[in-house]
Amino acid sequence: MKNLSKNPIFTGVTPEDIEKMIVCFEAEKKMFRDKQTVYVYDAGCQKVGLLYYGCVSINRINADGSLDMLEYIEDSGIFGTAFTFFEHDDEFIVICERNCAILFVDKTHITKRCANACAHHSVVIENLLTFLSKKIVNLTEKVDILSHRTIREKLFCYFRMQTAKSGKNFFQMPFSFLALANYLCIDRSAMMRELKKMKEEKAVRVDGKNIYLNHDTTKS
Repeated sequence: MKNLSKNPIFTGVTPEDIEKMIVCFEAEKKMFRDKQTVYVYDAGCQKVGLLYYGCVSINRINADGSLDMLEYIEDSGIFGTAFTFFEHDDEFIVICERNCAILFVDKTHITKRCANACAHHSVVIENLLTFLSKKIVNLTEKVDILSHRTIREKLFCYFRMQTAKSGKNFFQMPFSFLALANYLCIDRSAMMRELKKMKEEKAVRVDGKNIYLNHDTTKS
């Protein structure tokens, strides 16, 4: 239960109470390998996923079958809240990006008090509301990124946000450049060409998965 204790939905809940709640939730544990489809959210889906370990990406399925990555979730994350608690017409697919174990819980077990009327259930609901508020902030950040017109502007906006979160002049890329292109809704080849120019201009430096940003050359 160590990893589940780190899950934002269980903040303030003891490991002993988490074990009891998992039983009350009738959680179903499943294992997935790299690039396997974890879940598809369409109208009527009721499952929330609690990531025990590993990584998944959340992707919107476009009319032509292509995918736009919305989010990348790592160890102890939670997904599916926005799709199960709000009506939508679009389809979203969760893909395993690194071998993972996931606990699936029906949303009704989270929103309704169990037969035992566990006091910590109220804490979980409060945590869920806080989590959804933070999710709105994250989506607002993406809207900000996508509001920029050029590939360079989108890259700089994303890089600035990530370095601001790290508190340093660099951050570690959480996913591949292909995934980054999907997240920014841009062509990967065009993005790599622009990134090459940015490196030549010494605006950024790439060292493995670490991206170093020269703020002096990115000020507008």
